[in-house]
Amino acid sequence: MRVYRAGWIVPVAALAILLQSMSSLDCDVSWLISVAERVIDGALLYRDVEEVNPPASVLLYMPFVAVARAAGMRVEPVTVGLCIVLAALSLIQVGRLLDRSVRISSGLVAAAAFVLLILPADLFAQREHLALVAGLPMLALMVARAEGRSVTCADACTAGCGAGLMIVIKPHLALALLGVAAWLVVRRRSFRNALDVEWAAVVLTGVGYAAVVIVAFPHYLQHMLPLLRLVYLPARDAWENLMTGPVVVVPAAVAVLTLWLSRGTPSKPTTVALLATGGFVLAALVQGKGYLNHGYPGVAMALLAVALELARPGKARALGWLCAWMIALTSAYGYARVPEPHALRDAVVRAGPPHPRLIGVSFDIALGHPLTRWVDGRWIGRRGSLWATGGARQQLEERSLSPERQAALRQVEADDAGLLAADIVARAPDIVLVDEHPGLAFIRAHPALAAAMAVYRPTAKVESITLWTRHAPAR
Repeated sequence: MRVYRAGWIVPVAALAILLQSMSSLDCDVSWLISVAERVIDGALLYRDVEEVNPPASVLLYMPFVAVARAAGMRVEPVTVGLCIVLAALSLIQVGRLLDRSVRISSGLVAAAAFVLLILPADLFAQREHLALVAGLPMLALMVARAEGRSVTCADACTAGCGAGLMIVIKPHLALALLGVAAWLVVRRRSFRNALDVEWAAVVLTGVGYAAVVIVAFPHYLQHMLPLLRLVYLPARDAWENLMTGPVVVVPAAVAVLTLWLSRGTPSKPTTVALLATGGFVLAALVQGKGYLNHGYPGVAMALLAVALELARPGKARALGWLCAWMIALTSAYGYARVPEPHALRDAVVRAGPPHPRLIGVSFDIALGHPLTRWVDGRWIGRRGSLWATGGARQQLEERSLSPERQAALRQVEADDAGLLAADIVARAPDIVLVDEHPGLAFIRAHPALAAAMAVYRPTAKVESITLWTRHAPAR
């Protein structure tokens, strides 16, 4: 990518910095940063602090925490800044790999930078965002392979390691690569491309990560994975919601626009982008939650597909660009949904001491995060929320469950309440945030938790959240 074209990344990056300075990293990122800090400080992951996701989700944010501490800065701006640098490096490598395949105009560079730096909005630095940044060079390399062009070993290894990292972060995202790989096999009528060096890098990255999990994180395999299989993985959104939500509708609309612009004959780069879009959408459907962050890679890749098609000579750019940017801006607006409960933050500041120790009685991880970091506090719970109870109760609504499974799910709730009670007793939070649902009914239903809360009294209420603070027992 020529320097003057790559220079268009700079103003988009500056706009991204401005937008992020007016917003917050979302609850997942905030929680994972907090977990990474605790692990760096010596906590044992999946024993002293528990995370729903595999170890990669925590390991991913540990370098950001380490750099922030070395620089004496807050983690959030460092995370944003480093993500922008990584996205720029990814785009530069993509541009170099595509330089002989696509007419790389300043508009195309700006569109790609928009997709990676502006479109995520309040999903910035989410795992799917970082996964796409890591995996994008591999898709560009596959375009070069489709055209029979030679690729340097360094580019192949770098792209392969990035793709391996993408899969390590979210294994479902491998579907985006597999669809393109299958197309290459059919196109070449040979499996030869599966033996190229980039695929060896993908495999070695995955094997290395698996070894780290087995050796360094046995608690994930022994404790967390069985719990996830019981309560988290089966919890899915309804198919009608998934198929009519932005995870599917936006990529599908952009794909139709792209095919219309191509008159049914998309270029090789556009074809790769469309196949990857389908893989990313399928990955989101496999996960089945319907979360916006799960849909981001599919939306982003679809917008890149239409941008690539519009970069071809002789296209109806005026109408195409108008439609593409309208969809892109609509998508960006849809992702800007991180709530900023200023009233709750102010109530916590008033009710607690400086640097308050917090814990919550809620199914929603967004209750305590990023709130805890906003007030410069510390979340002292081993879990970020009562997610296990939430998943168990969702399944218990089904009448077809066997008695054995019902008993196992009820035990999950009892264990969740017991863990929360033990954390309150042992770590004495300054404030307990009690959500209206599950609320007092959940506390009263579990004697150990009720006993732990006996020394706390409601101090303030903000909408559906009640702040409980510690009071000395009457004499």
